[in-house]
Amino acid sequence: MSKLCEKCGAELNDTDKVCPKCGAAVAEKATKKDVNNDPVTKTEKDNKKTLALVGGIAAAIILVLIVIFSLISNAYKKPIDNYFKGIQKESSKVFVKAYPSFMKEKMEKDYDDSRLQKMMTSYEKEYGDNIKISYKVLDKTKMDKEDIKKVQENLQESYPDQKIKVTDGYKVCIKGTIKGKEDKDTDYSTMKVYKVNGGWYFVK
Repeated sequence: MSKLCEKCGAELNDTDKVCPKCGAAVAEKATKKDVNNDPVTKTEKDNKKTLALVGGIAAAIILVLIVIFSLISNAYKKPIDNYFKGIQKESSKVFVKAYPSFMKEKMEKDYDDSRLQKMMTSYEKEYGDNIKISYKVLDKTKMDKEDIKKVQENLQESYPDQKIKVTDGYKVCIKGTIKGKEDKDTDYSTMKVYKVNGGWYFVK
């Protein structure tokens, strides 16, 4: 398709620099290559790439923070997990993780593997083989400062050689389920967990 002079409308050849009729300069069309090399266009593209990169990094950081917050906010469940896993696996080693390290010796003595095995055997007799133990947190209530202080004092009295600091606690209402091949049972109970020396545990 031929070009037309913008001033007089005369037909132009592709090679014309000026209009042969009126002498007006012919405006050159910018090529794709010219557009790509234009400093302004390049800057706009670079800015878009930078914004996309920054947006991607920000989204990744937010996702990581959500995961970390979720782990921190659910940390109080750790002793409950170890308690039920220890029974399920008939493992005293797992079970005692639900309690502070200074209670380990006492708990290993009270809840050795043989006692946990007897518990599972009794469940199998009542509910059948392939016992599965699970729980669901229904609600939790923060312990008040007086309760936490009292727990710390009692622990310190029981374990005078230990440096003990209790900083938080929850009353956790759970729905526990024991299920075997033949039957299952559901029980609702309240378990108290405390943050002792930086970790979450049951205390006795």
